[in-house]
Amino acid sequence: MIFFRTPEFWYRKPSVIQKLILKPVASLYEYISTRNYRKGYFYKSCGTRVIAIGGVTLGGSGKTLVVQSICEILQSQGRKVAILSRGFGRSSSEILRVNGAIHSYKDVGDEPLLLARSAPVYVGKDRSKTAQLAEADGAEVLILDDGMTQKYLQPDLKLIVVDSEQFFGNGEMFPLGPNRLNFEKIKHDIDGVIILDRNGNDFNVFDEKIHTFCGRIQTNSPVGSKIAFCGIGYPDKFFNSLKNCIEKIAFPDHYPFSDDEIEKLILKAKKNNAQLVTTEKDLCRISQKYHNSIVPVLASIDWIRPPILKK
Repeated sequence: MIFFRTPEFWYRKPSVIQKLILKPVASLYEYISTRNYRKGYFYKSCGTRVIAIGGVTLGGSGKTLVVQSICEILQSQGRKVAILSRGFGRSSSEILRVNGAIHSYKDVGDEPLLLARSAPVYVGKDRSKTAQLAEADGAEVLILDDGMTQKYLQPDLKLIVVDSEQFFGNGEMFPLGPNRLNFEKIKHDIDGVIILDRNGNDFNVFDEKIHTFCGRIQTNSPVGSKIAFCGIGYPDKFFNSLKNCIEKIAFPDHYPFSDDEIEKLILKAKKNNAQLVTTEKDLCRISQKYHNSIVPVLASIDWIRPPILKK
């Protein structure tokens, strides 16, 4: 598995040389991703509602946080919810229902481990098969985590998540920019855009033809000096939420931390009389024996305008 660090030029204007080298590849990537997006679905669930939560950019928009919050909304309405995930980065290819007591991130992926605290999670590349397993267990609503590009299961509702700091980066397609889909070419097929912001700004209209929903990201950032580290798609979003950081250390997305690396970070924090902090998702990829030495920064969404979940 290749671990990828987000290039800085994805969030500024690329240089002439970068454009010259990468634009042809980006144009080919856009053609393939748009063609694949327009393909038909293999399976339509009967009687079970399917909500796809996705993003246009490669990581960092806040999809996992939105999936957790939508689970809470539906569960408060008495609905039995299940989450379907591909299980990115896992070593196994079999279809599994996630069990945090026996599975590690290597078995099911880090995001499914985190999401399993909110609702039953089923992992597998073919979401039509994971859907049938969830339906057999009595699920009434299926939420597709990062489900916009998959073609195994047809959604009833499609919601795109956008981070207000990130948006679409420099506007370019991968590898020249962070976008895996061209929003302008798929927006006619989207039911809503969810914009996540840390300052409580209300983005009234993202696009005149698309419902726009807004939520404020709230965190429990600990007080005092801290050393922060993470391995997520857009690390600046995490770092910008913290104050009094002595040092900020970014690893590639989904990075598998070794015991030696964690021990060095813990020692560095002790020497500086600081707290060692990271994200909940990163903590899922760290050995349990170190959890008492690391403070996870918890995040939640305070909805300014919550998503409409009926269509």
